[in-house]
Amino acid sequence: MADLCLFAHFDKDAIVDDYVLHYLAALKGLSFSIVFITTSPLSADEQAKLAGLCDDVILRENAGLDFASWALGLQRYADALDGRVLLANDSVYAPVGDLPRAFACLTAEPADFYGMVESLAVAPHLQSWFLLFESHVVRSPAFRTTFAQRFEDMSKDDVIKAGELGLSSALLAAGFRCTALYRPKDAGRLARTYPFNPPHYLWRQMIDDGIPFLKIELVRDRLDAAAVEEIVGTKDQALAGFILAHQHRVQLPSRQYRIGDAILTRLIWIDYWSHRHGWRALETINFLVCAALLRLRRVKQHWFAPS
Repeated sequence: MADLCLFAHFDKDAIVDDYVLHYLAALKGLSFSIVFITTSPLSADEQAKLAGLCDDVILRENAGLDFASWALGLQRYADALDGRVLLANDSVYAPVGDLPRAFACLTAEPADFYGMVESLAVAPHLQSWFLLFESHVVRSPAFRTTFAQRFEDMSKDDVIKAGELGLSSALLAAGFRCTALYRPKDAGRLARTYPFNPPHYLWRQMIDDGIPFLKIELVRDRLDAAAVEEIVGTKDQALAGFILAHQHRVQLPSRQYRIGDAILTRLIWIDYWSHRHGWRALETINFLVCAALLRLRRVKQHWFAPS
């Protein structure tokens, strides 16, 4: 196989949703062979939906999250790989815009491995919902050792630590270079100082800047139907319909956001905008305001925590 995409999937109703098929078609348009790995017991009819899009469909037990799925795919196809490997999953709605253009921009800068978003949370790493590796990285001991772990025996937190965080750490330690379309070093002072989840706070800015993805839990927690129509519908009306239908079907439990979260979101937006437009004074003032509010919140949590 020249370029291979390993796509991790799970659906509580054991179906292949329309938004997943939409995303797979876009990935196939990037000339990837796709191996679809699911932890749902898909019927023959559901598997038939993947004909023409995927070169193989693998069903496995529901353990170890996406990293166990990707590890199985790598194990099955390791000997046939001679090109790039893309790891993707169904935790995003995509593409909300031009995926080929985003992919071209991502790979325009020479690197050994790539991701759409870099995060500083816990440790610097590329978020694992879209990861691309050059063939020499896939053959490296650092890569192979990471995916030789028994993710099926790990808790969710341990999978994140050993997989998403551990993979970036191991590859960087081995001397490989990475890049991403969103990197905190290119954002504002706030983004470089306080770790936060970029796709949850800068989703609109990312789409405007050509990163065509929406996290599913973001839509669940922060966007209503009108916002989906406004943001997605103007770029892809079919995808907007798929998103609304999926959200209605799964009825995901929403987190409750407090006023402090709304204020923090606004400050992160100001940080990004002021940095991108060269308004350094506004960037500094905004950073100091945010630092004071975060310190106040920590003090409040310390003094008013239940005994």
